[in-house]
Amino acid sequence: SRIAEEVILWATAEFSYVTLDDAWSTGSSIMPQKKNPDVAELSRGKAGRLIGNLTGLLATLKAQPLAYNRDLQEDKEPLFDSVEQLELLLPAVAGMVGTLVFHTRRLAELAPAGFTLATDVAEWLVRQGVPFRAAHEAAGRCVRVAESRGVGLGDLSDGELAAIHPELTPDVRAVLTVAGSIASRDAPGGTAPQRVAEQLARARERVELHRQWAG
Repeated sequence: SRIAEEVILWATAEFSYVTLDDAWSTGSSIMPQKKNPDVAELSRGKAGRLIGNLTGLLATLKAQPLAYNRDLQEDKEPLFDSVEQLELLLPAVAGMVGTLVFHTRRLAELAPAGFTLATDVAEWLVRQGVPFRAAHEAAGRCVRVAESRGVGLGDLSDGELAAIHPELTPDVRAVLTVAGSIASRDAPGGTAPQRVAEQLARARERVELHRQWAG
């Protein structure tokens, strides 16, 4: 349901992060320019149905003594219904996600909006040995100065940065871009390209193992 909700939001005119393929959406009956994210909306709704089935099944199994019990007759309906729903949902969601068109230029344009790189300033200062509380306050002052000038954090001069905190040397500019911010998170599971590649490789390995098991 989470990915369905995100696709619904991302496809709106306000976000415009993605465009749905015609094969996995329907046209509006009144607005010819509108695409209805039917697969995403139905998936989001059916997630509630599946949660209900799971809850009912767990309640049926609760407090049963060891060995066979007639209560187990009640597990068939939620189980079979869940299987039927997933047989519909999984191919549909895979098709919808696989054909999404991502508007990367717009995503890149909006990524630094709202001073999202302020956290990177604080984390960079911490890596220089500055206590987090002081680093957090310095990052906040950077935002206030940038706001007062109507510019982004990367547009602050070296002098302005040094006046905010002496540890804010020109080297901080390495994280004052979206690409630099992404690359700076190089811990396992991080967003640095190498780490993302590692995660994708592990995910593909798991998928292949599941396919072999299911095949």
